[in-house]
Amino acid sequence: MLDRRIQPEVNTLEDISFVHPQHFEIKNGIKLHWINTVDDDAVKIDLVFDAGSRHGIPALASFANSLLMSGTASHTADELNAQLDGLGGFFHAETSREGASVTLYGLRKNIYALFTLLINAIKEANFPQKEIDQLIKQKQQSFKVSSEKVSFIARRLFTENVFANSPYGVITQYEDYEKVSREAVKDFHAKYYLQGLQKVCIVGDLDELTVKEMIAQVQSLVGKSAESYLSAVENRTGEFRQEKDGAVQTAIRVGRILFNRTADDYLQFSVMNTIFGGYFGSRLMSNIREDKGYTYGIGSGLAEMKKLGYFFIATEVGKDVADKALQEIKNEIHRLQTELVSEEELSLVRNYTIGQMLKASDGPFAMMDRYLGVADFGLDYDYYTKKIEMVKTITPEEIKKMAEKYLKWEDMTVIMAG
Repeated sequence: MLDRRIQPEVNTLEDISFVHPQHFEIKNGIKLHWINTVDDDAVKIDLVFDAGSRHGIPALASFANSLLMSGTASHTADELNAQLDGLGGFFHAETSREGASVTLYGLRKNIYALFTLLINAIKEANFPQKEIDQLIKQKQQSFKVSSEKVSFIARRLFTENVFANSPYGVITQYEDYEKVSREAVKDFHAKYYLQGLQKVCIVGDLDELTVKEMIAQVQSLVGKSAESYLSAVENRTGEFRQEKDGAVQTAIRVGRILFNRTADDYLQFSVMNTIFGGYFGSRLMSNIREDKGYTYGIGSGLAEMKKLGYFFIATEVGKDVADKALQEIKNEIHRLQTELVSEEELSLVRNYTIGQMLKASDGPFAMMDRYLGVADFGLDYDYYTKKIEMVKTITPEEIKKMAEKYLKWEDMTVIMAG
């Protein structure tokens, strides 16, 4: 019988048993990655295209992605979605600066029919004017609503200044929606979907013949390799404020261009960031939420792209305490730069970080994400083993060095909107 008066034994994690996907050549170096160690009938398929917003008018990427199931010469959008529902499938699509993804969920018995339906819809998409007009109205209305939110304003200002004078820093304006034409959407689709497949990922208990039949269906979507990604951008530093009449809150965004996980300092920086603002018990949360009561939430992170990354701090506070909150952010940075982290705090963050790694590696769907999280950067599963070892051995002196090196206030872009 379990005696709850006795503390459970704490075991130290040495390694994670990773599942390695199988890899199949589709065409021209583009691959399909497949994990089949699934205990149930659920199947997930991801298709990734070189169809990000860095190509041309940002609105085009969003429109093409949103309208992939908008209809073909032989089926309307309603008919396609009725077929999808009838087969028990679920479809989700999204875009980023550097790419676009299409995700399909379904049961094993119907997944090939669902996949065929999706691929045919993508290949034969004709983007009816009615669907485009309807989406224009929806996005214009959404833009108007979002424009009243200080978080939306701050996020746009941050993007414009951190990625200044680059395709990554171009943001959609309200008038851009009026420039979206059926011809422009079709041209974007033809260039970046019909010739832009970058990879396919499947997690599901399928047979190899089915997988190979799926490969045959997508071979024609492989064209030229993706264009080179930006490895450097102009990062405008300094403080940028935008007033918002009637706002009771101010959105704060602070950050700078940094690196992705291929950089030598990435792992040490990630631990420093966890202490600073990377989890609920972080210093930013303890100070600005718990102690000062300026916000419901504040955090920091390191977002990654193909060739670079960016550090950010984000929160919304009462307008009357915005400058005080900003000063407390500065104070916490200064404390990291001048004082050594205690062993007690570092031990807590070590356990939290390793626990999160375990949680993020639980099950075949998560395992595919773990694989792509390193493979997309030319790394392998050894990265996670190195991370575990680094988390267990990093010193307070190394954390202080990361803060001194990368959190200099003069290198930051500071946004205040509200």
